[in-house]
Amino acid sequence: MDTNKLLPLLSEMGTFVKVVELGSFSKAAENLGTAPSSVSRTISRLENTLEISLLQRTTRQMSLTPEGEAVFALCREMLQAANLAVAAAYADKQALSGSLRVAAPKALSKQVLMPLVFEFMRIHPQVQVHMKVEDHFVDPVSNDVDVVIHITQTPILGLVARSLGPCRMRLCASSRYIEQNGMPQVPSDLNRHACICLGESPKDSVWSFTKHSEKAAVNVSGHLTVNHSEIRREAVLNHLGISLFPDFTIQHHIANGKVVEVLPDWQLGGRYQGDIVAQYVQSRYVPQQIKGFLDFLSDRAPLNRASV
Repeated sequence: MDTNKLLPLLSEMGTFVKVVELGSFSKAAENLGTAPSSVSRTISRLENTLEISLLQRTTRQMSLTPEGEAVFALCREMLQAANLAVAAAYADKQALSGSLRVAAPKALSKQVLMPLVFEFMRIHPQVQVHMKVEDHFVDPVSNDVDVVIHITQTPILGLVARSLGPCRMRLCASSRYIEQNGMPQVPSDLNRHACICLGESPKDSVWSFTKHSEKAAVNVSGHLTVNHSEIRREAVLNHLGISLFPDFTIQHHIANGKVVEVLPDWQLGGRYQGDIVAQYVQSRYVPQQIKGFLDFLSDRAPLNRASV
């Protein structure tokens, strides 16, 4: 096929990639700012021109044909190459510019990342930042996100990972609560205390601990259960009990003496700890605004020292 005939297909190939990545015509249409019927006609034109069937469609599901799988892989490479071409055009500009789409969990965004994002924007006013704040992991390919920042012990395979600092869970109570109820000396002492749990699953009421080769698990209880770190923190500051926190949410209050760490010699197990990791899609060329943002965060690592 000569170039004159190929050029009109490039836009249709881009639409095809978006349909496959998002999994439906309606989601692709919403992302592209058009109607589902327009997306459907675009795919039909592409199939007619190529004289093959790309998608198997029913009222309930959609899947690629074998020929469609091969075409999709090549079309996606075409779009990645186009993105590289656009990014390379801006590479020599002195000031960072362009869009930067970042996804991160809510508590980490509010308490750690946003002050740094604001500082980055003051330094680079020509960068347009779009934050996507979600507590579940956001896939950067299907959600059109440049950088995903999350707390994990196992970074996502297939994505470039840059560690921005450790995050561990800490068990804390107010000084007044400890004065009134005593300081636990071993994990089993928690059975006699009011413990404030997450409550996202039955396992959240079982707190596990490790100290060298010694392990312990305690089935704790209390009068308050809440899966929001800031509310748990306010409950602790109001002397209602002992609770667990990612360190960036509580260490400022430890430093100013409002709360004390409980069982500091024991490592608390469970979710929401590991490394604060920035991940992005592997590419031969990383756009300057993404590289600049990651370098900016790395210069301020470990990020857990930035908590308020």
